[in-house]
Amino acid sequence: MNQHLPYKWIIQQQPDQTKVELFSSQFNFPKVFTKILLTRGYDTEDKIKRFIFPEIIYLENPFLFPDMVKAVELIKKHIEQKNKILIWGDRDVDGITSVCLMLKTLKTFGANVSWYIPQTEGYGLHKNVLEKSKDETKLVITVDCGITAIDEIKYLKENNIDVVLTDHHEPMLSSVEKIKSLGVPIINPYLQEYTGMKDLAGVGVALKLAIALMFSYDKNYFNKNFIILDIETTGLSPFTDEICEISALKTKNFVIQETFHTLVKPKNKIPEEVIKIHGITDELVKNAPSIEEVLPKLLEFINNDILVIHNVDFDLSFINYYLKKFSLPQIPVSQTIDTLKIAKTFFPLSSHRLSALCDDLYLKTKPTHRALDDTLATLELFYYFYFYSNRRLSLFIDDIISLASLGTISDIVPLVEDNRIIVKKGIEKILSSNQPSYNTFIKYLKNNLSKTNLDTETISWYLVPLLNSAGRMQQVDTAINFLLAETNFESEKYFSQLLELNKKRKILQNYNLNIFYDLVEQQCNLKEDLILLVVAENIEHGVTGIIANHMLKEFNRSVILLILNNGIAVGTARAPKGVNIYNILKKCENLFEKFGGHENACGLTIKKENIPLLRQQINILQKQLEICPPTIEIDTELNLEDINFNTYNFLSLLEPCGPENPYPVFLIKNLKVVNWKLVGKKNNHTLITFESNNKQKFSEINAICWDNPNIFGLLKNFNYFNIIGELELDEQQKNLIIVLLDLQPVI
Repeated sequence: MNQHLPYKWIIQQQPDQTKVELFSSQFNFPKVFTKILLTRGYDTEDKIKRFIFPEIIYLENPFLFPDMVKAVELIKKHIEQKNKILIWGDRDVDGITSVCLMLKTLKTFGANVSWYIPQTEGYGLHKNVLEKSKDETKLVITVDCGITAIDEIKYLKENNIDVVLTDHHEPMLSSVEKIKSLGVPIINPYLQEYTGMKDLAGVGVALKLAIALMFSYDKNYFNKNFIILDIETTGLSPFTDEICEISALKTKNFVIQETFHTLVKPKNKIPEEVIKIHGITDELVKNAPSIEEVLPKLLEFINNDILVIHNVDFDLSFINYYLKKFSLPQIPVSQTIDTLKIAKTFFPLSSHRLSALCDDLYLKTKPTHRALDDTLATLELFYYFYFYSNRRLSLFIDDIISLASLGTISDIVPLVEDNRIIVKKGIEKILSSNQPSYNTFIKYLKNNLSKTNLDTETISWYLVPLLNSAGRMQQVDTAINFLLAETNFESEKYFSQLLELNKKRKILQNYNLNIFYDLVEQQCNLKEDLILLVVAENIEHGVTGIIANHMLKEFNRSVILLILNNGIAVGTARAPKGVNIYNILKKCENLFEKFGGHENACGLTIKKENIPLLRQQINILQKQLEICPPTIEIDTELNLEDINFNTYNFLSLLEPCGPENPYPVFLIKNLKVVNWKLVGKKNNHTLITFESNNKQKFSEINAICWDNPNIFGLLKNFNYFNIIGELELDEQQKNLIIVLLDLQPVI
């Protein structure tokens, strides 16, 4: 069976050559590397630096989640009361690593904690399981699930069991409202009030909760008000010059709660040389209140909270001068934190001006010599300094971020922003860690697969399937025990079990794959159906998602696979890029017992009698779709002569690669085939040697094409090709090689 459509090549819009030259010169980058950065939106010096150096300190504030304070206070209460806490997860790698991360976190604080992951019952919370432990359990924390479990959460609350819900699946507004009405804190990036990154994996959300929980034990900072203050003046001396703008931000856990901002009308004209600095003119301030009117309101806003100021000596000298002048209580230096002094203590830089620090530390917010902008910049700087100086918090994150990286890689979320930081630092931790599980895996890669490089692709191909197999084969505890193993003996024992489970998974997968391929021809019209709904009866669960991905690739259209047992069908849906299967199936939600997921992947449970109705609905809904050829997006053109280890080493700075930051794909034109042969145990791969058609500079390179019989006819009938592919290191031959994605003959 072969339903492959030819690929459509899409070349990304190429950046302005002037910018390419500028950044290539500034950073000493190869031009091809600069082009890729610019094409992907890293078009300023700050963006490039933050991308290449994704440090843990740049993770977004976990308290951007509106319910985070409530969640950590609830967890702390149960830890302190020694109550039984149950972590409830999901059986995929995202869910498994989420459970492991929360287990490690809660045990750090001495919690009485256990875990549960449904294996035969299906995804989500289940009353019959919860009922067994309702008398002992006092708190349930969900990870990677729970946002659709309204009835189960209601059951828990009716039995006086608290719930903290963490999930990353997109919720229905009605579900959120019902769960919130039960007093349950929800930590979900898709809540409307959340302003941070949306596309976190479930384990990314769990990591945020863990960081917030650790932070909450800092009594000097957790839930304390800090006022970030900045002023603009008409000069440098409080005795001769005046305040013309004041901004103050009331913050809690580094999140803005209230803002105080006003221009101030000075008694004298603002000097022209000062206007050139901050842009505040006499015209701007002519209707502004006087300093006499502003100061009492400012004092009321500040109350007795600690002030955070960049250059306390300067700002406080002006404010206290006027406070004293109007017989108002002055602000003592002891009530302030000076980020300028902190900067001078920790960073031996040439300049400690606010603007220089924001540049040197790659901060997003930039000061503008306007009070409001400068308070925002000072807040970000204060947050940076807190994390930089908090060794305990850094060590804590360092200990759990490897787990977060595995779940993030497995869940195929965009590897940008927070996800890039999590994966980059997590892989670094895996490589440097003495943790038995990682040592065992790295030894396996080296001894059994001759691989020394650890990146997202290696983890996706060689570790994620092993961990997934445990969940799919109803032995998820093997994966948990492996990841949390404390000795080499334990880790090697559980790793061997994972290898065996993966073998069994492959047997089950091949068996089920053949069944579904037979059924798709019986149940679907492959010429017309744009959504393939296939129902199999009485076969084992566990590999439906993998099979759905196979069929998605084979047919290039949406796939819904269901396994029917005892009148209930449980299954999964997958969709190609550009098709939102979640929104499509949401229109059929009244037919489902359970439903949830993302744009390109969903899970569902449906009664047998509703399957014909679902098929009818799908037949109607699919009329709005069309089959589009699969596409390959090309980053830029590359000359064969420019392929070298220097270019390759710079391209490695793009790692970790994945969705929204893929391995770069290059177009190389007009290559001659020198030789080709079939390779692999089954002769199903093709090794091709190409040479350039450049008579001035001869170059030659090998390319490998994985498992694509369609190219044989082309290679037999044509000599010259345009090719697209990825540049990789052949670890065995120690040479660079092209992983061939597609080719077109030059006629």
